Amino acid sequence: MTSRRLARILDRLGKVDDPDASLEWLCATCARELGVSGAAVALILSGHDPGHIAASDDLAAAVVDLQFGTGEGPAIDAHHSRRAVLEPELRSAVRWPAFGPEALAAGAAAVFALPLQVGAARFGALTFYRDRPGPLGEDVLSDALAMADVACEITLGLQAQVPPGSLHQILGQLVDRRTVLYQATGMVVAQLDVGPGEATAAIRARAYATGRPVGEVAADVVARRLRFER
Repeated sequence: MTSRRLARILDRLGKVDDPDASLEWLCATCARELGVSGAAVALILSGHDPGHIAASDDLAAAVVDLQFGTGEGPAIDAHHSRRAVLEPELRSAVRWPAFGPEALAAGAAAVFALPLQVGAARFGALTFYRDRPGPLGEDVLSDALAMADVACEITLGLQAQVPPGSLHQILGQLVDRRTVLYQATGMVVAQLDVGPGEATAAIRARAYATGRPVGEVAADVVARRLRFER
């Protein structure tokens, strides 16, 4: 991405009417400018739980949220390794035995993730998918890294708008979705007499087996429509 092209994108970003829509605009711009099928910003608030806070389309959001359901995937790996994770041929990938088939079935043929980090702080990943296999290419990867830096600035800027100790509404919505899982995990701990990790795994396994989102299964547990038996 030439400096002139990046400057033009940043200039257009500065003219987005609603600052809260900046991340959505950035995702759509990535999809258009980088030649990928879609993009999403994945926020990771705890060790292994990514969730999208902005996406260019439904499948881009699903690629992130499937990782929450399976506990594995490119955003998680990029976050922990602090390095780009590039998988141009998802069908032949073996490192994500749960996420890979689900993402393929949803329509993603290649997935990529770049960590969102500033110094020692890290908080997620900028993710991309393509509906056909193939690498990003060196020039596109360089452009994508520049867009990841922009995504960092926007995310930190949104949080800077609110008082210390509180979360911006966009980030808070993700926290609200995660709270249901944490509540359900506590209930399953008591029902199965297991540790939190095993309880979360049981919820994810039920979601995977029934083809439902983890959030829906967790909501059923919290509402006492679903109980786990030993």
